[in-house]
Amino acid sequence: MHNRKEYLRHLLHTEEWTNAEKEWMLQYLDGNDLSELEAVAAEEFNADLDTVKHTLDRKLSEKLLKRIHKDIPLPAGSRRSIIRVYSLRIAAAAAILLVAGLGYYTLTRQKPQQQVVATAKERRTVTLPDGSLVSLEPGSTLEYPERFDQATREVNLSGEAFFEVATNEKQPFVIHSSLINTTVLATSFNIEARNASEARVVVVTGRVQVLANSNSGNEAPSMIVTANKSATYNKATDHMEMKDAADDARFYAQKRSGKFIYKDVALEKVVNDLERYYHTTIMTEQRIRQCAFNGDFNVDDSLDKALTLIAISLNANIHKDSTTNSYRITGGSCQ
Repeated sequence: MHNRKEYLRHLLHTEEWTNAEKEWMLQYLDGNDLSELEAVAAEEFNADLDTVKHTLDRKLSEKLLKRIHKDIPLPAGSRRSIIRVYSLRIAAAAAILLVAGLGYYTLTRQKPQQQVVATAKERRTVTLPDGSLVSLEPGSTLEYPERFDQATREVNLSGEAFFEVATNEKQPFVIHSSLINTTVLATSFNIEARNASEARVVVVTGRVQVLANSNSGNEAPSMIVTANKSATYNKATDHMEMKDAADDARFYAQKRSGKFIYKDVALEKVVNDLERYYHTTIMTEQRIRQCAFNGDFNVDDSLDKALTLIAISLNANIHKDSTTNSYRITGGSCQ
């Protein structure tokens, strides 16, 4: 028993496990007696656990988590309360979760999470403890710690947000969402993670690593995404695809700057920007979609003001359907 306890301690302090070591741990977890692991975890819980941090493969991490949940039933919403309980079982679970690298769990000795919610009709800008800026889209939620004093700067996102990450090469920035984890050093990018089927990252400057939260049992899709590119992960196919996204990057950059500026830009592209920014539908007649538009809109302008400017420039008419909150641009011509 003593030798097995020391072997467990050895594994917890080993950066990379061999296949044989992983298999041994899986067999150990299938047993009924976890007393050695509890003892080691309890001792490590009172030590500096920052020195016991490495990432296991997904299969082993999931098995560890399932075993912990089997032995320690946790109520809904107990993610943050896990560190408030001081039984040996919870201490063991906390230690295992740390070394397993499960993104949604951190052992921080009761470090409260801050939560910012953007309602369905508002956008919010958040300044994080490291000076990074996050622009939340309507209906989105961001969670982050009071201080970034761990090896990585980690936040949780539900919805859509644009990130401008402060430079810190020694402390990578990680955004967790339901389908993907995005890791950066210093860059600006947009994440759409609104539903349970697809997630998308568009990089404006710098580069990011996108890793899927895949449950297929295969190696999780992952890729490095650079400026003016996008990565889209589809859960149903367990596939990640990279595409050129220069126009998307331009949209996010201008939105962040506070002004959309157009010089000889086709009306169709201008309308697409307005639909995305104001979350509405704008229909145009085919014959004017390629008309060149020159002008600019402030992000604080109302949609009616922006559409009025378009109508004047093309000598067109604007019709609003109050029932569907949609718009139609009719008449007019290219000047």
